[in-house]
Amino acid sequence: MDEPETTPTERTGTAEPAAAGTTGPRPSRLARLARRGPLLLVLITAVHLAMLLSYAFVYPTWTGYDEAQHVDMVYGLQHGAGWPAPGEKMIATGVAATSDDFDRGRYQDMFQSGGKRRGAAPFAEIDPTPRDQRKSFDALGGPTPVDDGRLSNQMVQHPPLIYAVGAVVLRALPGSGDWAYDQQVFVLRLLNILVVAPLPLLAWLAARRFGLGEPSALAAAALPLAIPGFTRVGATFNNDGILMLTTGGLTVVLAGVLRGDLRRRTALWAGLWLGLALLSKAFALTLPAMIVAAYLVGWWRGRAAGAADAAGAAETGVRGWRRLRIVVGSLPWIPALLAVGLGLALGGWWWVRNYLLYDAVQPNGWATNPPRREPLLLPDSFLTWFWYFFRTMISRFWGGLGMFEPPQLSPIAIVLATVAVVGLSVTAVVGRRRSARPERLSLAAGVVVLLLPVAFAYLEVGQRSWAEYQRYTRGIAVQGRYLYLGLVGLGVVVALGLRRALPGRERLAPLVLLVGALLMQGAALLAICSYYWLPRRVSFTPARIPDVVSAIGRWAPFPVGVTIAVFVLAALLFAGTIAGAGAGAWQRPAAPASDSAAGPDSDSKVAAVTPTQPSAAAVDPTAATSPGGPVTARSGPQD
Repeated sequence: MDEPETTPTERTGTAEPAAAGTTGPRPSRLARLARRGPLLLVLITAVHLAMLLSYAFVYPTWTGYDEAQHVDMVYGLQHGAGWPAPGEKMIATGVAATSDDFDRGRYQDMFQSGGKRRGAAPFAEIDPTPRDQRKSFDALGGPTPVDDGRLSNQMVQHPPLIYAVGAVVLRALPGSGDWAYDQQVFVLRLLNILVVAPLPLLAWLAARRFGLGEPSALAAAALPLAIPGFTRVGATFNNDGILMLTTGGLTVVLAGVLRGDLRRRTALWAGLWLGLALLSKAFALTLPAMIVAAYLVGWWRGRAAGAADAAGAAETGVRGWRRLRIVVGSLPWIPALLAVGLGLALGGWWWVRNYLLYDAVQPNGWATNPPRREPLLLPDSFLTWFWYFFRTMISRFWGGLGMFEPPQLSPIAIVLATVAVVGLSVTAVVGRRRSARPERLSLAAGVVVLLLPVAFAYLEVGQRSWAEYQRYTRGIAVQGRYLYLGLVGLGVVVALGLRRALPGRERLAPLVLLVGALLMQGAALLAICSYYWLPRRVSFTPARIPDVVSAIGRWAPFPVGVTIAVFVLAALLFAGTIAGAGAGAWQRPAAPASDSAAGPDSDSKVAAVTPTQPSAAAVDPTAATSPGGPVTARSGPQD
């Protein structure tokens, strides 16, 4: 039998009395605190927030993906523009007055086309408008649409949820309309930061509901920190963040469903998260398939674990069509239909509206096929496109640090990170062969379900990119950031794989992820600062750090002291979190209790949750962190 995930001592965070006649060194205060999972979870979340804030300063206003277009949608709602049809929303003059420098003006070559290598000046050599002279959107031209014949704002193809929230936030802040444009954009960046801030918590909750122990759950929480491209996207204003949050919340709920939680209350939570996801972005349209798959796996797991004893007795001696009818009748029709139906009712109407108005579920936001500026991919063949798509998706998943490239992560970092994540994911799917075959298969199926958002997004991006390649012979819309909606599920899978790769040493898992995150973030910041924040023909050295911070501070919307404080806070939190994880990792665990775990790698039978069993709320963090361990949606002895 595999070792338990955690012992009762580890769940409660209290130490068992030492056996009579034994002595040993008393754990340090730091070690005792680090062994309490929720504390380390708070630290991981704090580092996550601090890094997001740091990137919000490292990237000047308008350097997020399509940030000007996203902000323009908020500004339009503030001024009664509504939601125009595709091709009819022109960017506001007040927004274009400053954002054009990045999109089509004096910074365009350096920012979008790697122009620094051809002599274009980076941000470090450019003097921005002095902070006290920066005007508001209204003063820069207001909501009047530009009329220079440019392409329209294509963001009308997306649902308005996050833009409406942004408009409400800005309207709620007294006098915000008179603030400098970069300060208004920073408020919207803070909104997106708050939206993605819970991702470590969601990953931890999902891991606990899936049956992982505390160290593995903390490793899952740390994974978002190890992806600099995600930090960059989370620190700027866009509609990706709301999709990550809602898909992450849905994953938390479905992690319990995969363990047999088929209650209707859980289905309602799943439907709520699905509805919100459908109001964020078209990638959510595949999530109903994930819900159906999760309920099928949870039903299968319950039958394999003996939770369907009544159905099994009814099937005894029954053959043919009658047996099939019994099996079909035992399927979780009601909760699955409730979850999908509620989600479609809450958010599916938007896509029905699009189809009725524009004859397309997601119409072309430009209402035309614009000229493309991406380079040609020759020779014209499927293999040419596939090789570009394959390697670009990987590199931009880890380090989409510029509008295109540069800056970019080191190829070595990208390859090592990719091999690690793919290898751990395969390990999670394959599993160990000590448990019974039905249990192994149901766990493998659950792992696959957790990866479905990433897989579906990858296929959707590939399908669109191939269609565009056939039209333009160019690599278009190949963005690794579209996979971030599945970070919570990916974190659980990586944590499970890491647990299996470290048998008996699971306490090292959070430390391993955090050290990896430090290396990845360090490599990313080195690339970003070397390209944007150092003069031409100047290499980075530690002595250049004051120059880099000074240059960033000149572009920031607030005095340089705020920039310095954010950077120092992020560094201190990162160091403290790694120290806490290290103290917990090297602390000798208490002897395992006699009751074995029922985690994913356990041989012991896991009773499936039935509607009559008491259990915690589907996504109630207090239930997940109670002294009794993870939520009781995983009934029976737990890790």
